[in-house]
Amino acid sequence: MKGKTCGLCGKADGEVRQDYRAPNGRLARNSVSFALSWILPAESCKDNTECRMKYESIQLEKKINVHGEDSTCFSVEPVLRCLPGCSPVKTTSVNVGFKCFADDSSRDLSNIFDESVDVRESTEAHLACSCSPQCS
Repeated sequence: MKGKTCGLCGKADGEVRQDYRAPNGRLARNSVSFALSWILPAESCKDNTECRMKYESIQLEKKINVHGEDSTCFSVEPVLRCLPGCSPVKTTSVNVGFKCFADDSSRDLSNIFDESVDVRESTEAHLACSCSPQCS
């Protein structure tokens, strides 16, 4: 089975540089991002057996100046976040790539995970969530 497997332990082909391949096919930059990429997200926070988290593109909290223009940046790598109605009780810092758009430009985020990286920044990924009974 050497070289014919995939998953959390890589391809078992002896090539360690490819072992951080996430389920979406991208190569994770570090062990934390790699491990988080294999968590199965929840569809709803109503089921207590689920993780109560989802992967999403997040907006960078600070403004970045790109090519002389103030820009708003969105992650091109998915980040684990609590579902609506839930709040994080445990987080970890992850370094992800962001695509930046001029503040006065229109942006289509439907294919954000296919965009190139303009800047890499640290942000918080949620590891555990507490949810209210009325969560959505």
